[in-house]
Order: sequence, then structure tokens, then C-alpha cells
Amino acid sequence: MSKAQKIISVIEAVVLISIAFVLISLPEGGYDAVIIVLGIGFIIKGVVALWNHFTLSTNMVGSRRTFYYGIMILDLGVFTICLGQVPQIYVMLYLCGLYFFSGAISILSALDQKKMGSKHYKMKLFQGLINILIGVLCIVFLRSEDMIIFIYAGGLAYNGIIRIINALRNNEVVYIQ
Repeated sequence: MSKAQKIISVIEAVVLISIAFVLISLPEGGYDAVIIVLGIGFIIKGVVALWNHFTLSTNMVGSRRTFYYGIMILDLGVFTICLGQVPQIYVMLYLCGLYFFSGAISILSALDQKKMGSKHYKMKLFQGLINILIGVLCIVFLRSEDMIIFIYAGGLAYNGIIRIINALRNNEVVYIQ
């Protein structure tokens, strides 16, 4: 990770943590805020992926993958924004599913890193387990809107802290001879 990428990662982490504190301090109307934050985050990520595809990787190997990834994430963001008109229980189940999926992907990535002989797989494994735990907490407190907002804000703050830790960690540079 270059210095510029580390700075961007720390800035993104500070934004995540500040959004978490805003959600915790203003729990009324937090349900709509969770939907908006989640949707805008997906839309921004999708637009960035599409921008990278069209400006950087149009003629590279795997450019279709980045294109489809950008389209899917952008569509997921628009879908999330549209969830404001459906009953609350469906949105909470959607949020639980996102945490379970994110946790499963992190665990699979950690197991792959362990198989390759990396020493840093434990952080990714721990992050995946915490995301699955957040999903379980969302299911346990499914009927309580305030508790779901606190759980989601805690998840945002946790992911922000993990981003800061990953940005400040020294990474090994592998040279190919």
C-alpha cells in the first residue's frame, strides 16, 4: 500500500467512525439514515469501480470483471436506497444478510491467505468472525429499531478502526526476480 493509499484509507476510516458517532447520537430517524448511508456507500463504490474500468482497465485482462463488479455494486446501492418504502423487517434482514456475506468472504479470504503461508491471516479471520457476530446480533434484536441502529453504528466504527490498523501496519514487499 502506497503512502497515498494509506492516507485515503485513514480518511475513509475517519469518515466511517464519524458517521457511526452521528448515528449513535441521533437514534431517531436513524433507520432512514442507515439506508441512506449504506446506499450512498454502495453507489460511490460502484461509480469508482466503473470509473476505474473506463479510465484504466478497459483493455486490460479482467476488465469485464471490474465492469460487472461496478454495475452490480451500483445496482445494489440503488436497490438499497429504494428500500425506504418497504417494511422495516425486510431491511433489517437485508442488513443481516450483508453482514453474513461480508463475514463469510473475509473468512474465506483469511483461509486462502493461511493456505498461501501468510502471517497476516488472523486479522482477516477475526474481522470475518466479528461481521458474522454483528449479523447474529442483528437477528437477535430484529424487532428493536434503536438496537439495530446501535449495532450498525458499532459495525461501522469497528470497520473504520480495522481500516486504520491495516493502513498503519507495515506490509512486506515481495520482489520477483
